[in-house]
Amino acid sequence: MILDTVDEKKKGVHTRYLILLIIFIVTAVNYADRATLSIAGTEVAKELQLSAVSMGYIFLLLAGLLADANPRRWLLDKFGSKKVYTYSLFFWSLFTFLQGFVDMFPLAWAGISMFFMRFMLGFSEAPSFPANARIVAAWFPTKERGTASAIFNSAQYFSLALFSPLLGWLTFAWGWEHVFTVMG
Repeated sequence: MILDTVDEKKKGVHTRYLILLIIFIVTAVNYADRATLSIAGTEVAKELQLSAVSMGYIFLLLAGLLADANPRRWLLDKFGSKKVYTYSLFFWSLFTFLQGFVDMFPLAWAGISMFFMRFMLGFSEAPSFPANARIVAAWFPTKERGTASAIFNSAQYFSLALFSPLLGWLTFAWGWEHVFTVMG
């Protein structure tokens, strides 16, 4: 299998572990972006006068992730991990950032705007894990792929431990809007 052979001379140990560090950081930010509404949700609901049911719909970030299941495979095959990852990172940052401004809409539209931004956040984040797996397969020999995958997957736990208290503090010190603008 072609993925089982990695040319050690072309893909040095230091370079591939630097790439793994980048994947780890991006994955940590990915999970922090997903957690923003969990942390700021009470304040968002209060200010935008959203019911528990409305907030439930807004929490449907996974709908965007699921909607992108087949397109992300096609995008990765057609354009490659580097290009898809770059666009994914740009757009998920943009949609996270824009969530900090939904209070500028009339209350009737703020909830709909937040739902749309969350859906698009999920849609934009969807290619990241398949891209991570492709990058690991391209840069790591077979015997190291499990370890590399475990390292980038552990970023989700690292993210929650690091970002949850910081985003909680940010919510109550500066307001819920800043959680989204800072993470964006």
